[in-house]
Amino acid sequence: MRNSVVKKTDNIVRGLIFILYFGIFFLAFWAPVIQEIKGYPAGEQIYSLFSPICHQYPTRCFWVLGRPWALCARCSSAYLGIALAAVFIKPKISFGKRSVIGVCLVGLAAIDPIFQLLGFYESINSVRLITGIVGGVGAFMFVYPIPIQYKRKSI
Repeated sequence: MRNSVVKKTDNIVRGLIFILYFGIFFLAFWAPVIQEIKGYPAGEQIYSLFSPICHQYPTRCFWVLGRPWALCARCSSAYLGIALAAVFIKPKISFGKRSVIGVCLVGLAAIDPIFQLLGFYESINSVRLITGIVGGVGAFMFVYPIPIQYKRKSI
């Protein structure tokens, strides 16, 4: 009984995580579409909403209809990675092992921006897409589900 409740709760939480993070990904895409349909300044609220969490440099963004997304390629891909991980990554291995894998994936994803920051090369959006998804999956694996200890009340 308890196991089915935990599984049902897990599915609900995963569904909410998917909706939230895929929603962020979709809004990043939708901002330039709104501007193309309705004209400037339509969609600027979405750009403003995301400006505290992303640099939004147009040269590092995906483009649609001749306009940049509201998030850079790496950020939008990371949100997509979290959303996909919520659907496809199941807790079949222990939280400790998943945490190690998650940290390794985030570390792997961090190599590209670090090398770019150090001036070794200028990354391209296809690489940002891959590193963003890898980092998003890693972040999900590291954080979810955080192990919860239940205390039993002694009577």
